[in-house]
Amino acid sequence: MQAIPSLSELRKMNIESLEKASIDIREFILNSTSEKAGHLASSLGVTELTIALHIALDTPKDILLWDVGHQAYVHKVITDRADVFKSNRKKNGPSGFPKRNESNFDSFGVGHSSTALSALIGFARADTLTKRHRHKVAVVGDGAFTGGMVYEAMNDAGSKGDDILLIINDNGFAIEENVGALHDSGKYKEFCKSLGWDFLGGHIQGNNIAELLLKINQALKSKGPRVLHIKTNRPTIEDLGLSESSPDQSNFQTHFAEKLIAIATKDNRIVTLTAAMAQGCSLDLFRDKFPKRFFDVGIAEQHVITQAAGMAAAGMRPVVNLYSTFSQRAVDQWIHDVALQNLPVLLCLDRAGIVGEDGATHHGVFDISLFSSIPNTHIWAPRNNLELRNAIDEAIHYGGPSIIRYPKGKEMKLPKALMRKGGMDIIRLGHGTVHWCLGPTIGEAILYSEPSDVIIDLRKAKPINLDMLYSFSKTYSKWIVWEDAQSIGGVGSQLASWIAGNNANIQLIHKGYGDQFIEHGSSEDLKKQNRTEI
Repeated sequence: MQAIPSLSELRKMNIESLEKASIDIREFILNSTSEKAGHLASSLGVTELTIALHIALDTPKDILLWDVGHQAYVHKVITDRADVFKSNRKKNGPSGFPKRNESNFDSFGVGHSSTALSALIGFARADTLTKRHRHKVAVVGDGAFTGGMVYEAMNDAGSKGDDILLIINDNGFAIEENVGALHDSGKYKEFCKSLGWDFLGGHIQGNNIAELLLKINQALKSKGPRVLHIKTNRPTIEDLGLSESSPDQSNFQTHFAEKLIAIATKDNRIVTLTAAMAQGCSLDLFRDKFPKRFFDVGIAEQHVITQAAGMAAAGMRPVVNLYSTFSQRAVDQWIHDVALQNLPVLLCLDRAGIVGEDGATHHGVFDISLFSSIPNTHIWAPRNNLELRNAIDEAIHYGGPSIIRYPKGKEMKLPKALMRKGGMDIIRLGHGTVHWCLGPTIGEAILYSEPSDVIIDLRKAKPINLDMLYSFSKTYSKWIVWEDAQSIGGVGSQLASWIAGNNANIQLIHKGYGDQFIEHGSSEDLKKQNRTEI
């Protein structure tokens, strides 16, 4: 495999050598990782831009921030991580995202979109207070410009004159093709100037190292808030010689979409909304069937929840789909705009629980803790595809603020329930320990339990039928709670509160995740390593 030049070697090369090095680095990354094609394409599209920035800047002394990690693989490879890049996103290997404790070149950790510019302003104002002089640059994709934080940051810095350089990496994509008026009009110059930013150049060829070095060096000599608009070419899946697999028919997300289409066929009040994640959650299937009843708002989770609330107040039955980790950005809107008004919004959280290689910024382990304390909110956690379909029916029938959380990937083969009682499914009866399970964790409980143990699928994280707890407390003195979520504030906490409040003589063991962030690795290994007994 071609040796990758060090950063110090790159800084000594002429243009022709840098162009060759960019080809070698692309090939190295393609040959070194089995990363998903969409993330690879974003990084490979900024190969020349990454090299040019590190040559023009004195990194790591100067600050270079990447908005989300999907642009940062070349950055990692040329900053002393080429030797370990083959273990990218694997246990003990580099993270898929910039991470402060991984390298001095990663000045700020990122994972969710649209945050880099706000962080850069923080660096700039700290430098002003401490009289520190260094360049500060953020590379923000055009997809991230659909997120409100970019506007908030630009509006703030444009009125204060912060000395920062914003590079817009414009490749026309978020996850799919980009959306929104700014993208459609292409009027980035007018937008930036209206917010008090100097626009130093637009449509700069982002895959031309010579032009990039010229424009970046000129921009670094300027002062104040300023922008370079750079057009990069994101390679297609075909260009990379890769294929993007479609969701399997047994995947949760496929059954979610199919059920929604079936309901929408009979009820024209059903509309769907997402924040740039249509393909990721299979809402592209709904979009194909009902294009006028589908809304992609861009990377704007706060906006999508309140928009759904408005639609619900107008008589529609909106269904929002987000990855669990991204729903964290819209908790206030759920409280204030949905739950407080008791509106019939259904929020479906894909990728709930451990999500493996994406790591700490993307595990969906906080949703139960964040949402279960909110009044009027009902939360389902289906164990399989049939129960996902049932949960959608129940949520629509409930007609209030509803959340359904389900994991990434295929359903687990599980035994059928013996009966349903109090809204819970009894999977096994016996005289031993009672295992209270939420979602697919029922499979873990079956493997862990004794044949004489009782296994119950709670089906819902909220509300929990208290009569069922009372009934089982009279006979069974040892309970174990299983949930693919953080222990603090989860279902186990609710059961512990009930036990304490009722002076029940019950030993409770909670098998959730401890009070720590979970790193990246295979999902199965991470579940085993991070389950705690409390």
